[in-house]
Amino acid sequence: MKVAVIQMAPVFLDKSASWQKLKGMILEAVAEGASVITWGETLIPGYPVWMGSTDSARWNHPDQKRAYSTYVRESVSLNDPIVSEMCEIAGENEVMLMGGILENGGSSVYCTLLTIGFDGVILGRHRKIKPTYDERLIWADGDIEGLRTYETPEGRIGGLNCWENWIPLARAALHQEGEMIHVAVWPGSHSLTKDITRFMAIEGRSYVLSACGVYKGEDFGHLSEEDFPMKSSMMEAGGFHSGGSLIAGPTGEILAGPLPDFEEGILYADVEKRTVVEERQNFDYSGHYSRPELLNLSRD
Repeated sequence: MKVAVIQMAPVFLDKSASWQKLKGMILEAVAEGASVITWGETLIPGYPVWMGSTDSARWNHPDQKRAYSTYVRESVSLNDPIVSEMCEIAGENEVMLMGGILENGGSSVYCTLLTIGFDGVILGRHRKIKPTYDERLIWADGDIEGLRTYETPEGRIGGLNCWENWIPLARAALHQEGEMIHVAVWPGSHSLTKDITRFMAIEGRSYVLSACGVYKGEDFGHLSEEDFPMKSSMMEAGGFHSGGSLIAGPTGEILAGPLPDFEEGILYADVEKRTVVEERQNFDYSGHYSRPELLNLSRD
């Protein structure tokens, strides 16, 4: 089974334009024979890169409030036409789509990893259980409703958002279900993915797909000051996230990536259940090496 990791820059804070760009890359991956296709964290309509650069913790500041309202406006609900079109593409082409959206929750938003099955049906949505650092000022806490795996022809697949991948019990929840392919979505940068991607592959004897975005100052040029008062300062700031997408195999070897800094593109790799099973002959965190009668995870 061929898998694809899309690395791209969104049309920042424009969900419709971001989706059109992503759709083109999804269809390119479909044409190349990919069966599972993923992309970076909250790629539609973008990761909130301004939070770490504009003193976002200032209390009751009108610029931050305006930027937040634009961000919420461009978030995506599960009944949004964008998601409906994702489902159509998945069903018509018999592919699985698994990637990041900013999910609308009324006037709050969630960092969500959305999974759409080969039949075009939404299988689940995993909301990030604990936003990281300044993300906590803009994303609501998630839950574990979507913390689960899904069946593919080459084994069960699961996924986590960004630094959730560093949480041992979050990974363990997926191992409990026999995960063989793991999707990790990130805002971007090789420094985030280079170690943890290989570690998770070795720990789980699994394939790991790390999907990143690309964010540069010039990405803010199309925005209006009215919608995004920080436009000028962000355009002057240069690069924020440079990519770093990777695909690793069950022994930790890098099968694809990273793409050069700030380059958009698609990484491909072939995954095979038999290779995972072979590597688990001596260590199977999802099975014979887990000792569930001694150590077990309960979900609340």
